[in-house]
Amino acid sequence: MAKNGFQIIDSEPHFMEPLELWIEKLPEPFRSRTTVIQANNNGLLEGRGARLEVEGVEKPPIDPNPMVQQRSARRVPAVPLLAKVNENPVPDVFLEGFDVEGIDVGVFMPTAAMRIVRYDGMDPEHSLALCQVYNDYAAEFCRSHPDRFKFWAWVPPHDAKLAAGEARRAVEELGAVAVAMTGGAVNGNLLCDEFFDPLWEEMNRLGTAFGMHGPPANYNLRDNYNHRYRGHRGMGVVGNAMTGPVHAQTQLAELIIGGVLERFPNLKPVFMEVNASWLPWFLWRLDDKWETNRPDLEIKLSIAPSEYFRRQCYCVVEPEEEPIKYTIDYMGADNLLFSTDYPHSDSIFPEAVNTFLALEGISDVDKHKILWENGAKLFGLETRTQASASR
Repeated sequence: MAKNGFQIIDSEPHFMEPLELWIEKLPEPFRSRTTVIQANNNGLLEGRGARLEVEGVEKPPIDPNPMVQQRSARRVPAVPLLAKVNENPVPDVFLEGFDVEGIDVGVFMPTAAMRIVRYDGMDPEHSLALCQVYNDYAAEFCRSHPDRFKFWAWVPPHDAKLAAGEARRAVEELGAVAVAMTGGAVNGNLLCDEFFDPLWEEMNRLGTAFGMHGPPANYNLRDNYNHRYRGHRGMGVVGNAMTGPVHAQTQLAELIIGGVLERFPNLKPVFMEVNASWLPWFLWRLDDKWETNRPDLEIKLSIAPSEYFRRQCYCVVEPEEEPIKYTIDYMGADNLLFSTDYPHSDSIFPEAVNTFLALEGISDVDKHKILWENGAKLFGLETRTQASASR
């Protein structure tokens, strides 16, 4: 398959995994300590406020996001395949969407599982069990179309040794092509703290991509930029615009300035669903502040901060991200990936690929890198030498 001559990897389409999954698969004693709250959004899976609640975990009130609810109610019924996958999120329906959009390979990430372990104070073993249920589901789902479906495994942030073990199981036994967790500092642990070293050691050994997705606006964590906008009129879209990039910048700075990438050169961080057009300014600023303060820094780096990003990091471009041409002018296209965000209601499916291909100021060579070449290398996919007829 190819679209206008381009092969395409979607680096992060989303499963729409049902919460009943954890009712059926979560082992005891964790099942008895977990409750499913089945809220409704006019029959839509997205934006309904459904969630898992874990016994003994203190959390702020969690309200359904009205902006997401309204957008889902408006957008999903208007696009037949979005409505279809909301009603029946099974492999063949997803594949139908891939074919319409022109996606050759999708590396799936979760929807519900993104947030279910983003709680301060959760029992690490319970967190692990929740992630294992998702990873088993993802592996089984992708076996239905193994050439087209790949997945990101999810790991628990509450214990780095447990996370390392689950990353190893998911990659070596389940076939995950990448490992990830959601943004925000659970229990206040930063990515540069020694707390995370067991996970970084394992990811460095595996050589597999490690993704960090922007935190959802669900207020589960104390460390969530969305808190400042909660309860303020009209600020939902501000939180939506700001939270992902802000957390991505803090994570990138922690990994670089905190010396993680210096110590683990085979770790491959990927910053997901946070845009990539902020990279030139932010990398320049890190370089500038590092150079100014370098003699006084406790952690010594062997190269400039921006060079670590160029050497081993990636960021995901959104289809309509017109300013990405300036990022490419600044640093090239070798560290950029592509995603449609299908089938969430804020995706522009089924015109995501067409929209990206129509962006001006980006060469076909760079579009090929972003759409296929970089992802094929990062995820260990075989390069296809011959595409089928263009759509």
